[in-house]
Amino acid sequence: MSWPLLVAVPALLAGSPDLLPEVVTPAMQAAWEDRHRAAGLSGPDARLPCAPFAEGLVLCLQVAEGPGWRPVCESDLRAWGLDPAEARTRALQAVGRGMGPGRPEVVRVEGDPRTYLLSAEGDGRDQAGLFAPDRLASRAGGPVAVGIPARGVLVAVRLDDPDLARIVAVGVRRAFETLPEPITDTLYAWDGRTWIAWGRAVEPEAAPP
Repeated sequence: MSWPLLVAVPALLAGSPDLLPEVVTPAMQAAWEDRHRAAGLSGPDARLPCAPFAEGLVLCLQVAEGPGWRPVCESDLRAWGLDPAEARTRALQAVGRGMGPGRPEVVRVEGDPRTYLLSAEGDGRDQAGLFAPDRLASRAGGPVAVGIPARGVLVAVRLDDPDLARIVAVGVRRAFETLPEPITDTLYAWDGRTWIAWGRAVEPEAAPP
């Protein structure tokens, strides 16, 4: 399924809270919903209005709460007078600020002159590049593979250097294994319409004794 890219849209329902999109795995969505039910919530108070985004990924919504961001439930949208489509449009409009000057940051590979892109501000907008693939490729200097190993982290690496992509894929896997709230260790590439699973780093098989 393809999603609208970042576009200018009319302001929606002034006074409703700021919403941002968040791409996660279906397992992560299910875990959030289980957590809500374990807290005694049910029905729309427990369900998240997520939708398919790409292979192995869903598009959910988040809203600021305290110092961080929490997933949006169906009952939230009802209270704010938003249907899921309107809410996603509003969120996609807001996340564009995550593709400002100098963001994602150009980061040099340790011990190597080559670079990759990183956004890890933790402000709810680190995944902006997922919704602006052409702008992300332009910033990188060519088509990219993207990783979202954990909440608040997006990594992008050019696809025309397979060795560099492998190095970054290993870093994505390590981030997935060590950071809190991991999402996926799979990297995704843009095919002109949607993000497709491109690959992931795996541990080498042990040599036979």
